[in-house]
Amino acid sequence: MTPLTVEVTSSTGSDHLLPSKDPWYTAPADFEASIPGTVLRIRTVPGQPTVFSNAAAAYHILYRTTGSRYQPTWAVTSLVIPKKPCVHSGYNALLSYQMAYNTPTIDRGPSYRIFEPPLPNNYGIPPGHQQFDIMLDRGWFVTIPDFEGPRAAFGASVQAGHATLDGIRAVLSLAGHPDIPLPSSADKFKYAMWGYSGGSIASEKAAELQVQYAPELARGFVGAALGGLVSNVGSLYTVTNKTPYMGNLVLILLGVMNEYPEVDTYLRSRLKTEGPQNATAFLKGRDMDSFQAFQTYAGQDIFEYFVGGEADLEACQALRKIKMVEWMLGYHGAPEVPLFVYKAIEDELTPIADTDAHMEHYKRFNVSVLYERNTVGGHISEIVNGQDRAIKWLASVFDSSYDKEGGIKTRDVTVDIYKPPIP
Repeated sequence: MTPLTVEVTSSTGSDHLLPSKDPWYTAPADFEASIPGTVLRIRTVPGQPTVFSNAAAAYHILYRTTGSRYQPTWAVTSLVIPKKPCVHSGYNALLSYQMAYNTPTIDRGPSYRIFEPPLPNNYGIPPGHQQFDIMLDRGWFVTIPDFEGPRAAFGASVQAGHATLDGIRAVLSLAGHPDIPLPSSADKFKYAMWGYSGGSIASEKAAELQVQYAPELARGFVGAALGGLVSNVGSLYTVTNKTPYMGNLVLILLGVMNEYPEVDTYLRSRLKTEGPQNATAFLKGRDMDSFQAFQTYAGQDIFEYFVGGEADLEACQALRKIKMVEWMLGYHGAPEVPLFVYKAIEDELTPIADTDAHMEHYKRFNVSVLYERNTVGGHISEIVNGQDRAIKWLASVFDSSYDKEGGIKTRDVTVDIYKPPIP
């Protein structure tokens, strides 16, 4: 079956079921035999994209991808069609946007959440719906992958990178489909990626892996914007432990446990059975996203959940490998596409020093990077402070006006437009 013969099914009614309760979120039998990027199912989004004023239509696409252990798996991406597609020099723009959905449960993935009304939060974090509408207003086709896969492997960056690249492959393979308003040929697309925070991990890892995993994408791949870049996930266990943001540390371990059975078995065996920070309290995080985990685990010491404390995590050989292979960006090679990296110097969740070192590493390989360090704000405010700069940069790579000369260009900027919510 070719992508052009995969039937687009129409979702009946307006019910949007949680993925764990929705039988559509399953792969067909023998899907493992297909190649990465193969489209396995397509449907219109239940209820259609009523939350986006600039969307003409939206589709869920289930496709074959590859996990962190290089096993066949699948993922879902949401393709949103703009009302007025733009064309630059004969090309349409396709943006793969990786959301920071940060969760070890499939029920909080973007294919469900972005088509629901935005949820309020107490942290001043914009929900992203307005951001999507801005992209669509520019005439960009937007694809938003559930890059953690069916096991919700938060913290497994190789899985995330593969799923991001295969989501782009899947959309490109549908060009010319009679029931989906896409260009007639994949050759008519230029494509780029964008991600902030947790989404920056998936986007950066995809840029690393593209050279070896999806070399054919080089033809139309024009760049990646990486905001609040988490260059070293492992350092979060020092920086954010015992802070209001400690909950992410629990979710990352739970996500890695979903992808690596040996880590799951080991960490469960080391969780305390008594006291307030015990196995039951830790495993409750399996149904949370960052907002919930921030509230539940604020100020706690992650190592107090384990019988041997921090030494238990250090003793796990599989975790030591994960710290390099999954959590240290740059491990799998140097991207060949231009990058726009933006981050607040006083980022309180992920140290600027990690990203400075990351960019120094890429300097050795002459990677083309515009690296902007904002002198004001922190991790949350840079979501807003960096948004317009990222969109402007993406527009420049789509219309070929960006100067793609190699090397790292670093500059400090002062952009302060974020308005914190009024309590």
